[in-house]
Amino acid sequence: MSILSQKTPFRSKSAIIVMAVAIIALIAVPGFVLSSHKSKLYVRASASGTQDGSNAHPFKTIKQAMKVAKKNTEIHVSNGFYKENVAMRSDVDIFGESKKGVVIEASDKHNPVVKMENDTTINKVTLQKGSYGIKVDDDAKASIINCVIKNNKQDGIYVKADGVKKSKQVVISKNEIRNNDGAGIYSGKRKLSISENEITKNNGDGIDIEKGANAWIADNKIKNNDKSGMKLRIDGSTIWIKSNSFRDNKREGMEISFSGEAGRINISKTKIMNNDRYGVARVQRLPIAGSASLWNKYLTFDNKNTIDKNKSGGISPIIVVK
Repeated sequence: MSILSQKTPFRSKSAIIVMAVAIIALIAVPGFVLSSHKSKLYVRASASGTQDGSNAHPFKTIKQAMKVAKKNTEIHVSNGFYKENVAMRSDVDIFGESKKGVVIEASDKHNPVVKMENDTTINKVTLQKGSYGIKVDDDAKASIINCVIKNNKQDGIYVKADGVKKSKQVVISKNEIRNNDGAGIYSGKRKLSISENEITKNNGDGIDIEKGANAWIADNKIKNNDKSGMKLRIDGSTIWIKSNSFRDNKREGMEISFSGEAGRINISKTKIMNNDRYGVARVQRLPIAGSASLWNKYLTFDNKNTIDKNKSGGISPIIVVK
């Protein structure tokens, strides 16, 4: 009999004992199995009587749920009207029943409707009539998905500046952002993913991103804004723009500025049409030696863009603004 075929009862018994202990631990401590699952709290505007946040006895306001929510919690909000300002806690998410059915209107119009902290998500709600629809804190990784953000006194979404690491990324996707008194989206230096949004009829720019940002901007429809469709800065930035539409904005389709610091903006498969000034305005903030070659190096277009029927022309000459 070979060594490989010999029985090793001691090792078999040891393995059985270890497995038995593991099984007992799982049965005795069910929280161990569920530790990766999120806790859930429920909110319903019509709630009355006992309110403990359960599905059977939901809270009446989102604030009530946020006050007791611990990390790794989802707050599920039923359709209804909620007049309140919400300060989200870290690692707590808000999920609405439907984006037009759940309406959160600021009770204090001088503050954001929702303020987002780190590791937070808001999904399927309408946010209206605050200073900002959403304000994202400087140290926050956040996701804003499938919302309506409208009729706010400043920007629809305001993202405070921080680093461009993935741990600071802000995802803005599949939202309707309209009729805000400032920009649809304003961001300081940040890592951003902005995709599949409709950004329309804002009194400022559709999107306004400060220098040094790292951004992916794709498949957005940006139209009928009172200023430019999008305002970007080359300096220190890395920005990829693909498959967007910029139409009928009251100034440029895009305004891109440059002050001499290296960066990269690439525009691909994008339609820039029927804007009231240039399709793309190249604005230089100070005189720079050899500026034409630097513009060609740092701002690039592929041959699949459509830049047409803009009132002042397609891509502007370099406009030096002192």
